[in-house]
Amino acid sequence: MTDTKKKPESPARLTLILFAITLVTSLLLGLVNFITKDRIAEINLEKTASAMREVLSADEYVPVEYAGSNNTVTGANRAVRGGNSVGYVMEVAPSGFGGLIKMVVGVDPDGKITGVSIVNMSETSGLGTGANDEGFRRQYIGGAGGFAVDKDGGKIDSLTGATITSRAVTAGVNAAAEAAETLGQEAR
Repeated sequence: MTDTKKKPESPARLTLILFAITLVTSLLLGLVNFITKDRIAEINLEKTASAMREVLSADEYVPVEYAGSNNTVTGANRAVRGGNSVGYVMEVAPSGFGGLIKMVVGVDPDGKITGVSIVNMSETSGLGTGANDEGFRRQYIGGAGGFAVDKDGGKIDSLTGATITSRAVTAGVNAAAEAAETLGQEAR
């Protein structure tokens, strides 16, 4: 009886097969990204517009230029209702535990926060994502900036197990309040 042994695969052939699989997968992912990028951008714009309406009700939101030095502020809009300015809606992106937290913050003409909405974040599920809970975001409403979390001697109750996220959201709200104040002073 003859003993037939299978010849082992050569490392070069296995490398070539792995490369081919990786190449095909990369091309497919690139194609899907190319096909969906416009729709994703459209969805993000819709989410931002919805968040703007949530934080400060207005007939229109007029983009204004924010020339301040705070890099957390990514956009500024004057909220107009009945032809009158009713405040600013600021777009901010503070750095949290899982990356940037894209938020929209409403600020009335008196500098008081009218609302906070989180548009996009990658925080830890069950911990940092608690920043999206209405109870947490409501803590800022009616205040005028200068917020700090309880662990830093402030009045904002930080999220259990997500102090970095709590500090990031607080920094974003403070940045929005400061930027709105600057824009309000420039408008006078």
